[in-house]
Parts: sequence; structure tokens; C-alpha cells
Amino acid sequence: MAKQTSGMSFKGVMTELDLKHYSPVYTLCGDEPYFNDKICDRIEAEVLNEAEKGFNQSVFYGKDIDTLSIVSAAKRYPMMAERQVIIIKEAQYLKNLEVLNPYLENPLKSTVLVFLFRGNGQLKKTNTFKLLSKYYVFESEKIPEYKLSEWLENYIKEKGYKTDAAGIQLIAESSGNDLCTIENELKKVFLNLGERKSISLADIEKYIGISKEYSVFELQNAISRYDVKRISKIINFFASDTKNHSIIMVISSLNTFFTKVYLAASQSSKSDSELAAILGVSPFFVKDYKYTLRHYSSAKLEHILKSLNRLDLRSKGIMTNTGDENLYKELLIALC
Repeated sequence: MAKQTSGMSFKGVMTELDLKHYSPVYTLCGDEPYFNDKICDRIEAEVLNEAEKGFNQSVFYGKDIDTLSIVSAAKRYPMMAERQVIIIKEAQYLKNLEVLNPYLENPLKSTVLVFLFRGNGQLKKTNTFKLLSKYYVFESEKIPEYKLSEWLENYIKEKGYKTDAAGIQLIAESSGNDLCTIENELKKVFLNLGERKSISLADIEKYIGISKEYSVFELQNAISRYDVKRISKIINFFASDTKNHSIIMVISSLNTFFTKVYLAASQSSKSDSELAAILGVSPFFVKDYKYTLRHYSSAKLEHILKSLNRLDLRSKGIMTNTGDENLYKELLIALC
């Protein structure tokens, strides 16, 4: 998730770069480096052509440069080019930010000055930040785990590929929410597909090295069959590896699943195509929801949904959290 203090989205910033509308100063900060790196890479690659970069593009690191030197570099005029680009990576290490203030009051229009921070630190508490905020200040936030599947689906679609819900779920639950890692893993898949645009579970297992045997999707299949032994085996596996199997994501997925099962119970007179439209799923998956209803009464579904809501609050620290391993044990009791 990304936000900008003046209200511009990540897509909005990228559109401005597409149109070659450049700001004299960019401040890229926040806890999710993925979006900031994308913006910085675009500026570094595209503002100047290759012939202009030799004399007019400089990349420095916060540990290796002082703020006075940045000001001196920013005040230079470009050589045989319309602009010069100065990028300060790892800007969180800069000292004496206030030295920048006079320049930020009236920056050179022919200079594109980019500050790339990791996190925010004390930046927002400084007078310098107030001056930086006159230009582009983009704060990039970590995508919540429960929104990762949506981001993944959009990313894969934007790249011209497709996969089903099981594929999205398998990647999401096994890759964490480090977007740079996810992108690198997906690039391996894209590279190995050749001309093919459809990503199968076998592709994900082969090229990312994720086993579908222990996944939320397989857990839902076990739940729909009320295979208690299999449910127990998968949840115990999750509990033994909480680092790679986020309780928050598992609960979110199960909550979505059981909500649709509960809705299907109230729409039993509908045809499969009608029910698919109501649930917002492919008709192919309707049978799974109907099959689940053979094993779970409305009262049992209500109990599970209440339990999932309580576990969700606890996993996020809103109520007492006894640890993910214990929450998984409670989840198993609620389901079986």
C-alpha cells in the first residue's frame, strides 16, 4: 500500500513520470521499499538519456556524503542537457538535514533531487520535512497480509499473466509480504513459461519451490470434506512454521471461505450459476461450498465465524495474544 502526502497514489506518481512531469525534489520514505525503489528506478533510468547521464546524473549514499555537498551538487547547472539528476540513497543516514533548508526554499528547476529513505525515522519531526513536503513526498506502507492476495492478483494481471485462486493463495501464504521477494520469485515463473500466459500450481511448485500439500487452499479442501485427520495435519504443520505461515493470513482466508459457505446456506434454492454470481466465485468452486454444507450446520458455521473473528482480533494484538502456535491450536478446536 502506498500513499503520498498530497494525496497522489503510486500509480499517480508513475503516470506523472510517464508524462515527463518532473518535480525539483522527491522524498521517498516509508516501510515498504518496493514502491519507493520503483519510483527511484524510473527517475534514474528515464529522466536523462544515456548520452546525458555521464555529466548530469549522480548517485550518492547517505553514509558517504554530507548535506552541504548535496546542496553544492544541486546548485550546479546541467551540461548540454535540460536537467541534471541527483539521487541520495539510504538518506536516513544523512546528518544535519537543516543545511538543506535554504536550498529547499528555492530549488533549481533544472535539478531533479531525489532522497530515498528506508523508513521515516525522525524525518517527519524536522523542519526540513516541512520544506520537503512542498514537493513530492511519497510514503510507502507495507501491504497488510490480508490484502496481499489482491495485490498479487493485480500484479500478475498487469504483467499479462493469469492464475486461479489456488495459485494466488499458494504464492501469498508462502512468500510473506516482502514485495521485492515476491516479484523476484514471480519473475522466475514468467521466465520459464515461455509464450504461455497461464500459471498452474505445478509451475508455482516447480519454479518457486512451494509445496501445495500444506497450503490454505488444501486446508479448505480438507474442511469441505470434513477430513479431521488432514485438517489437523495441515494446521499442526502451520503451527510448527509460523514464520512462513502467517496466522493472520490463514484466518483471513478461512473467514472469507466460511462467510461464503454461510451465504451459500442461505441461498440453497439458487442454481450453481446464480450462486457463483452471488458468492463472486467461478461456478467451478460452487460445489466445494455446497459440499462443505453437508458437514457444517448453520449453528456450527456461526460458531466458527465467531471464533475466527475472535482469533483475528487476538492475532492482531487487539485482544490478548498467547502466541501464533497457541492460536493455531484454538483454530483447530474451533474447526473440529
